[in-house]
Amino acid sequence: MHPDLSSPRVVATVTQADDLAYLAHGGDPTCEVLEYRLDNLLRHEDEAARVMAASPRPVLLTVRSPIEGGHGHLDAPMRVEIYRRHLAKAMLVDTEIGSLAQAEFSGFADEVHAAGGMLVASFHDFQGFPGREAIADRLAEAYARGADIAKVAVVVTEMKELFDLVSLVEYHRGKGRLISAMGMGAMGKLSRLVLAKAGSCLNYGYLRVPNAPGQWEVAELGALLGRI
Repeated sequence: MHPDLSSPRVVATVTQADDLAYLAHGGDPTCEVLEYRLDNLLRHEDEAARVMAASPRPVLLTVRSPIEGGHGHLDAPMRVEIYRRHLAKAMLVDTEIGSLAQAEFSGFADEVHAAGGMLVASFHDFQGFPGREAIADRLAEAYARGADIAKVAVVVTEMKELFDLVSLVEYHRGKGRLISAMGMGAMGKLSRLVLAKAGSCLNYGYLRVPNAPGQWEVAELGALLGRI
């Protein structure tokens, strides 16, 4: 069964062995989805597998490419193999739009769907804001490559850049598509609140340690979204 993403959902990102221990011992974070970053957790993969299998919340599985901020210097064949070991545990699977263009990921969208999951195709720019049209092109490519959800995370330092992201979120939601958008950097925290209210379906916080600049702690993010 796919998770209900008809309204904005809070995602808690699991990146450390301490996060796994917290969840394994009954930790109850304020979120609707748990993202397991297996590129961060590769040394603890067996424990992560057990925690994912027992999760009372939808699991979002991510093995991030080093080109877009992933850890462990994992190449494409290694990442695909890690994904395949855990697809059955995940309701959502995130990989990069750029990865989907690689030969190793040929048919990956079909694999995710065959396992009963939804594919999140993502694009990250940790250096700046690439411009509205460039982001629009990447989002269009995500849907064309079989994504159920297109995701974008870019540096936002000006209100115009935030407004550009809002307009893209509203455009795709108006077309009935699911989209997740967030800013990083100076206006990152503000952007995550504004974009969630604009219709971003997946909105990321952290359990203990931020995994990207501009993240909220997950309980605080959920509380703020409930108040605005």
